[in-house]
Amino acid sequence: MFVQDFKVIDAPYGDVEARLDASSEAFFAEALGSSQVAGERITAKVGPKGWPAALSKTVAIRLGPVRRHGDSTLIAFSWQARGGASLFPRLDADLEVAPFGLDQTVLTIRGAYEAPAGWPGRVADELLLHRIAESTLRAFLDSLCAQLSHSLSIR
Repeated sequence: MFVQDFKVIDAPYGDVEARLDASSEAFFAEALGSSQVAGERITAKVGPKGWPAALSKTVAIRLGPVRRHGDSTLIAFSWQARGGASLFPRLDADLEVAPFGLDQTVLTIRGAYEAPAGWPGRVADELLLHRIAESTLRAFLDSLCAQLSHSLSIR
């Protein structure tokens, strides 16, 4: 299944790019609040905005290298639920950061996951789980954007 979302922030692309270049691991960890960093892996709770923490899922997030493609910056990442089999599938995605005019930047997440548990999981995904996945991705993107806006405003 494919998921994507985007958000525009009021910060010039050059400033955002410099912040991500400094340390994408630290940036992701800060954006996720109560996360832990161990080597290349970040452990954090993710879930739809407004959900109680008990209903969120702890995931291990692995970041790829920062790459340039034309006038945009890409960071590959994946997350996998901790604690064995789950209705929360592995997500493989890219965070794309690109200029949006002179004083704004657009952040886009595009990702894919495979519905869990064979055909029953695919049916559940079509009925409900895909909307939860989209809401989780949106909450994750909102956290990244809020952290960027905050860190750039205190410079």
